[in-house]
Amino acid sequence: MNREQPNENDLRLIAFLEQILNLSQDKDIAGRIMLLGPTGEFIGDASLSPADLENATRFLAQGNAAKAAHEDTIPPSDVPPAPVPTVPVAPALEAELEEYCIGLDTDFLMGLAADDPRRAVAAFDLVWEPAPKEQILREDNSDWDGDA
Repeated sequence: MNREQPNENDLRLIAFLEQILNLSQDKDIAGRIMLLGPTGEFIGDASLSPADLENATRFLAQGNAAKAAHEDTIPPSDVPPAPVPTVPVAPALEAELEEYCIGLDTDFLMGLAADDPRRAVAAFDLVWEPAPKEQILREDNSDWDGDA
């Protein structure tokens, strides 16, 4: 394992070992586990308490049971996922969405949301104000009385 530039498999092994190490801080040792890479190189080891062994066994058993129950719905890992189908958007809806989005500075709003989501919502509300009732009325819904 190249610790300076680990490959994807090395990173998976390290992540797995990290999860084992994070089971608990219990110092009562019931067993030890040593993780080796595909060519036998030492990756790391961990001491496990009785509770760690029980929890790890239970979690793995639950994961295996879930995998077995859904095996026909889980795609094989070597098969790329199917592309997400696209749904055509009605031109009127697309135009309306574009109208509402014109003038939005998404980079500004996202930066603001990272600092304070409430301020981002308030800034969005200042940019986008709902149209008055008269502008919402159209021929196809002209009998709208304003009640939902």
